[in-house]
Amino acid sequence: MTPDNHEPLPVNSTLLPHQSPVPEHQPAAQGPMPNDLPAAPHVQRPSGQHLSAQEVTDLVGGGDASIVEANEALEQAEGIDPITES
Repeated sequence: MTPDNHEPLPVNSTLLPHQSPVPEHQPAAQGPMPNDLPAAPHVQRPSGQHLSAQEVTDLVGGGDASIVEANEALEQAEGIDPITES
């Protein structure tokens, strides 16, 4: 324990709470709808056929194993467990 004969610490005036009044709550509101909407992009309708393995690979990428290994090494170096954290 410290002795009680010490002078009290000075008050830091920068740590005082804000003295200004709290601003009135103004919720956000949706604005008016624009007069002219841009044209929607053309999207092909699904044909009902499944994608081939090559089409799926083209969409999601080939998955270079060296990149995955490098990312795992970086995560481990940073102290992140790549199996349990995402």
